[in-house]
Amino acid sequence: MALIRTKGLVIREVNVSDADKIITLITEDIGKVSVSARGARKNSRYSYGTQVLTYGQFILFKGRSNYILNGCDILASFYDLANDLERFTYAAHMIEIASDASSDDQTTARVLNLLLHGLNALNKGREPLLVSSAFTMKLMQICGYPPHVTSCVSCHEKDLESIYFCFSRCGFVCENCARANKDAVPVTIGTAKAILHVLCSDNPGVFSFNLSPGNLESFSNIANRYIAERFDKKYGKLDYLKEISQVSYYLGGNDS
Repeated sequence: MALIRTKGLVIREVNVSDADKIITLITEDIGKVSVSARGARKNSRYSYGTQVLTYGQFILFKGRSNYILNGCDILASFYDLANDLERFTYAAHMIEIASDASSDDQTTARVLNLLLHGLNALNKGREPLLVSSAFTMKLMQICGYPPHVTSCVSCHEKDLESIYFCFSRCGFVCENCARANKDAVPVTIGTAKAILHVLCSDNPGVFSFNLSPGNLESFSNIANRYIAERFDKKYGKLDYLKEISQVSYYLGGNDS
């Protein structure tokens, strides 16, 4: 068996016996891998190092069909996010889409880097909806789906008095071209600047901006719909937060 050293983030852990785990890592050089962590539930050092949201240095044996954990050192832990339901849910959402985006070794390394900066932004108290939305838009660029934002994607007009985002055309369109595309939605200047900022920034600058509540909602709606259509998948983890918010609203209304 070959010995491999790699840095990675634990994005999933499954208990398989009283003592063992199987973990999933997004790594910097060998892609997304499944690892058998024998004795991790009873060995305190392995137990902490194999928790979800732990970034570490892992020593792995390459077996015939899987990897086997031989050692790990914790480099950073984002597990404290679990103490805040809202931030933990956003972190779980980001992990899910990062996992889906980890298609090859080169892409996975960039996904890991972005994810670590996103989790760090959450950990530092940045607005979670902004962090999640910026992460999603930047992830689309990394995966080869950057929206066209330098001109109208249809007629190539650069001087756009009114800006729309067209999901079927994957980018900005002018008002005239928006009339021919039923899925085009209006975009404010603030939202357009946010999209441009994310696409033009490197980590950690991707998350270093602010938006008004209205622009943030628009930015989030565009980012989430864009990835859902490109990946052909509905991501539902954030719906849980909406359900909690609705329940809290109605309970609050009953108290008044």
